[in-house]
Amino acid sequence: MKSIGTLLALSSLTFGQSGSLPETIVLAERREPGEQNLSTWDSEEITGFSPRSIDELLALDPSFSLYRRQPASLSNPTSAGISLRNTGATAASRTLVLRDGIPQNDPFGGWINWTRYEPSALESASLVPAAQSAVWGNLSPAGSIRLTSREITENRHLLRLTGGSQGTLGASTSHEMISDDGALGVGLNLFAFHSDGYYAIPDWQRGPIDRKLDLDHAGADLRFVWQAAENLTVEPSFSFYDERRGNGTPVTGNTTEALDFSLRLTAEHRDASTQLLTYYQRRRFASVFSSVDASRSSETVALNQFHVPGEGLGGALVHRREISEAFSFSGGADFRLLSGETNEDAGVFRRRRAGGDQNFAGLFTTLGWEITPVTRLDSSLRLDRWSLTDGSRIEKSLTSGALLRQDIFPDRDGWEPSTSLALEHQLRDDLSARLSAGTSFRAPNINELYRPYRVRNDITEANAALDPERFYSLEAGLEWKPDDCLTLGLDFFQHWIHDAIANVPITDPAQIAAIFGTLPPGGTGSQRQNVDEARVLGLQGSAEWQPDNFWTFRFDGLWSETEFTSSPTQPLLTGQPFPQAPDLRLIGSARLQATDNVSFFTGLEYASHLYDDALSSRPVPSYWTCRIGGSWQATESIAFHARIENLFDTEIPTGLSSDGIQSIGQPRAFWLTTEWQF
Repeated sequence: MKSIGTLLALSSLTFGQSGSLPETIVLAERREPGEQNLSTWDSEEITGFSPRSIDELLALDPSFSLYRRQPASLSNPTSAGISLRNTGATAASRTLVLRDGIPQNDPFGGWINWTRYEPSALESASLVPAAQSAVWGNLSPAGSIRLTSREITENRHLLRLTGGSQGTLGASTSHEMISDDGALGVGLNLFAFHSDGYYAIPDWQRGPIDRKLDLDHAGADLRFVWQAAENLTVEPSFSFYDERRGNGTPVTGNTTEALDFSLRLTAEHRDASTQLLTYYQRRRFASVFSSVDASRSSETVALNQFHVPGEGLGGALVHRREISEAFSFSGGADFRLLSGETNEDAGVFRRRRAGGDQNFAGLFTTLGWEITPVTRLDSSLRLDRWSLTDGSRIEKSLTSGALLRQDIFPDRDGWEPSTSLALEHQLRDDLSARLSAGTSFRAPNINELYRPYRVRNDITEANAALDPERFYSLEAGLEWKPDDCLTLGLDFFQHWIHDAIANVPITDPAQIAAIFGTLPPGGTGSQRQNVDEARVLGLQGSAEWQPDNFWTFRFDGLWSETEFTSSPTQPLLTGQPFPQAPDLRLIGSARLQATDNVSFFTGLEYASHLYDDALSSRPVPSYWTCRIGGSWQATESIAFHARIENLFDTEIPTGLSSDGIQSIGQPRAFWLTTEWQF
């Protein structure tokens, strides 16, 4: 807390109370005016919900879910990949996450460290459908998530303190400062969080070895906005994050360290804007997996991934022009150079180093056309060049140092197009329609290509021969306002996926011997492989009713059907649904604005059963849960936010291992956040 006081003192000495900066322009987001989002939350809504991490807010839309049914604040980051509308057959993200136009997916594994984004520092968060995301190419075939930092428009200081059940303690401080002449703005965010966590295994299955999923993380974001000339803005930013997690036993756990830097230059002239962006990302990850005996009284290290470095270097040049009142155009080029490897000890027998480089470069263009005042057409076109280089897997004996395996994988490259077309039409004053189609791709990440992993006694092997996934997407929707207080929406969507990457079970004894050697007792073996054909078909609906100025009722639902439609290499997979993909998810909520300063909300959530494996042999039951919360603006500068998740302490099943061990999600949790703005 001493550092917070020091920062406040420095800010009051360095910056005055006058001056203003121009609005920050993020051309790198590549959005056209009027494009539709699945959901959007502004800063006021983010503050009112008071999430511990931003994924908790995004999950209010049923199209959003992490691979497993638990918040990112208490889950392994490798399972925190996101695929909107159940489009992913594995934990790898099929959705691109952007912060101020910069890709956030991990350079090595594509997952997201959701807890590094301090919610109070965000201006908005949006879920964007597939067609409007195709301009990004790789990682965006199912859509994108766009996080936008708060504008630096005035001198503002905020202190947030959080405390609650499960040993929850958190603190954050945000400072936005503008120089007297209005030419320089500074944004600084510092945050830290601790939780004792909860047991991820039900009490009737626990043994002496089991521990809670504890978490400690801290981070800092520093951003400058400098108006160097009348039409030129320079924005450097820095970010650091450190995370330590326990994974449920004394031996297991993982750590993450992230360091980011970016520089954005924006030039404006009449009806045109040009933006140059460059960024660097450095990641350090480590994780330990163990083998636990049947009585859960002892464990041995099964896999110690003691050093998993990843780095990303990227950039973009974007030009946008208003051609006329009806036409807008943007175009540019971008690149992302990724590298990573895993250094790990498999038991006490062998040391493995596996990894490589992955490079992307693309050209893109978008065109927006307001055909009539009630009809709009948006299109995008993109071409990517990708390459995989310097791939290798080397294994040595831990005891003698003898070389056990040396695979040097051939370099590969290719071209991948992406395109989309989206039409919106106002059928009448109270009814609008939209139709979109597109295609994009996802290349296998370095983690999938080279890094094996283990969950309890179930092993998944890497595959350096994976090909990119190709998505073809179609979506149609209606929005109807039969009354000023009632809005109804319905969307149909379908994705056809060629060469879908899945964790394909290996059941043939000869293949098991060739790929794994031996498997742990009661365990299973899978390998990441391309499945010829898969599909996702679904409906998403919403209804919002505001009968008066006090009450708001909302209902959202998602029904989807996932299926591996053709799998010649593993026929048992054909006709099976994707793992961890419930057919139905329903969310209902009510909000009461009791007074100008006091509000309450409640919500119910239901998710149908699913399967934890690709062969649908390990069922995970359905669940329902309830949340309540409220906010009180006590004074102009002090506010309180309270929330209870899982009000009735429902057991939320999240997984089932091959040896029958269940995983469960967050039990009832309460926390209170106090805000002081000055």
